[in-house]
Amino acid sequence: MMSDNWQIVVHHSQGRQVITLGLNHAVCCTIGRDPQNTIVIKDNYVSRYHATLQVVHTRIYLGDLNSRNGSFVNGRRIITPTPLGHGDRLRCGQTELDVVIPVPCRSSPHPTDDTVPSIHPVLTPSEEKVFWQVVQGFTNKEIGKRLQISPRTVQTHLSSIMTKLTLENRSQIVRFAFEHQFRLPSAHTCN
Repeated sequence: MMSDNWQIVVHHSQGRQVITLGLNHAVCCTIGRDPQNTIVIKDNYVSRYHATLQVVHTRIYLGDLNSRNGSFVNGRRIITPTPLGHGDRLRCGQTELDVVIPVPCRSSPHPTDDTVPSIHPVLTPSEEKVFWQVVQGFTNKEIGKRLQISPRTVQTHLSSIMTKLTLENRSQIVRFAFEHQFRLPSAHTCN
């Protein structure tokens, strides 16, 4: 039986590192220099919080977090969350990463619908800031520190966001951002 795991092969100057992640549920991981990232890259050209990898309905998407030097898929700089296929070569800073997807999940790695949503949900500026912090995987306490608001205020904004977007939890907020191909605004850069 084939594995439902996918792998990211990171090519460091010291060698290569293989990171295995699951495809069978919603997975969101971050890439960057900061030790709190899922995939930590020691490359001065990589931002502290550089990019995210998100699994949505067995498709893997790379999203750039407005990194200083950009994120690339097969040599092309990405602007919106971009679907990945088996064998795609990613570049963050000067570090290259390869995508390895198990055989059962390769049948349709790239969606055929290239439309980008034209209507952004109507969130207040404060809700939008909290929205992007949630997408990056921060806890209420961490978001409160980063935005200089109380965790209770963060929870109030989260409740409002979920009501407006008809979502039930944090993972659905992350999935919503990737499914609708929303891009992290430059005001929320984590460099």
